[in-house]
Amino acid sequence: MKAIIDLGTNTFHLCIAEVKQGILIEYFNLQLPVKIGRGGINKGMITPEAFQRGITALNEFKKHIDQYEVKEVMAIATSAIRNAKNGNQFIKEASDVSGINITTISGDVEATYIYKGVFHSFKFPDYPVLVMDIGGGSVEFIIGIGEQILWKQSFEIGAARLIDKFHHSNPIDNNSVNKLLNYLVHTLLPLHQAINLHQPQALIGAAGAFETLVDVVIMDLAVEPLSLSKNAFEIRKEEFDLFVEMMRNSTQEQRIRLKGMKDFRVEMMTVAALLMQYVFRIGNFKRIIAVNYALKEGVLFT
Repeated sequence: MKAIIDLGTNTFHLCIAEVKQGILIEYFNLQLPVKIGRGGINKGMITPEAFQRGITALNEFKKHIDQYEVKEVMAIATSAIRNAKNGNQFIKEASDVSGINITTISGDVEATYIYKGVFHSFKFPDYPVLVMDIGGGSVEFIIGIGEQILWKQSFEIGAARLIDKFHHSNPIDNNSVNKLLNYLVHTLLPLHQAINLHQPQALIGAAGAFETLVDVVIMDLAVEPLSLSKNAFEIRKEEFDLFVEMMRNSTQEQRIRLKGMKDFRVEMMTVAALLMQYVFRIGNFKRIIAVNYALKEGVLFT
């Protein structure tokens, strides 16, 4: 049994689980909306308030780890902490206060873990696919076929960064949308090139914002997506387009009232939906699949 902690930019996740005969058995899961990137993500700083929220969350995680008597703990820091000037200070204080030792990983390593987690979430197609994970600080893209990774890259364009740059009104205005899309055209040029080279045929979204996509489709659009496993769902293009329009044209208050919207994802979902739609269109994909597995599960299957 292991405890995996994913210290994301928006949320910190704790998963206590083990893999037996190729099957992941989860004993405990907890997500806390730390928002460690709030107020400082594009300045390369963890603000004092976010710093304290992070330490408090890790202390909470330690209680559950001790309760389950877990000996093997792996805590992984990603974009917001690895790029913050005071990231190492946070890691040291977290270790001193909670006893949890944190390892910072590169975007490249993060992408590898994500792909492994996604691969184990359902029976993969026998053609190339594009896996996408929208974090608060970074977004990982991986093209693979089966277990083989053909191309991968992490971009520092996570939802918290995009909100800070472009989302300053609710609903988001057309001028901001155009600026965001132009920014993506230039920033994601390597993705364009990789798609042209490898020709992935399906877009697979890992956890986070893609879980919200599934929840909103089920609870607010009243449509049951095609289940590919207990951890993977295929969304029809019609429902996907409705979801994106809903996110683009809604105020924060309207998003809060959605049954499928978790409170800590309300802020990020407009820019996340626009990013999903942009990638879906440039790939000219026929299928969009949302899975629950991502980095934590990839670590467990490694």
